[in-house]
Amino acid sequence: MPRRRELKGIAINFAQLLSGRNNDYLGYWAIGQLSLLAQENNVGSIKLDLINFNSNIDSPELAKIYHQVRAELNRLLEAQKIPYKWVKSILVEFSFNQEYQEKYHYWRSALGKHYLVTLKIETDLGFVNTAVEGGNVNPHDPAKEKRRGGF
Repeated sequence: MPRRRELKGIAINFAQLLSGRNNDYLGYWAIGQLSLLAQENNVGSIKLDLINFNSNIDSPELAKIYHQVRAELNRLLEAQKIPYKWVKSILVEFSFNQEYQEKYHYWRSALGKHYLVTLKIETDLGFVNTAVEGGNVNPHDPAKEKRRGGF
């Protein structure tokens, strides 16, 4: 029997998935592509509302990434048999050019600039589950990156 408290675990796992190297879009790391998109739009962060499909950037590429992220979220919720009516809002913020935080970032700048992924899941009862993950990222550059096979 599912419980609302399972949403905390889903928030943590989903934030790790979004930040991880296996999160790719069209064969390239999605965080690198989002970093480039933020740079091109002169914003420090990209915010996605996964329930209402709102974002602070209007981009066809972001819309495609949104649908991929939303499909993965649906998979996680369905695996735990969490009813959608329990979820009031799901907000994801990809923040770039962050200050160094030992918990999330590598000190060496050659690995890229610091980023954070903040995920907030609010339940229908008003409780908010928050998870934060981070790392280092360079903006997407196909000349420097190797594409995953199958694309």
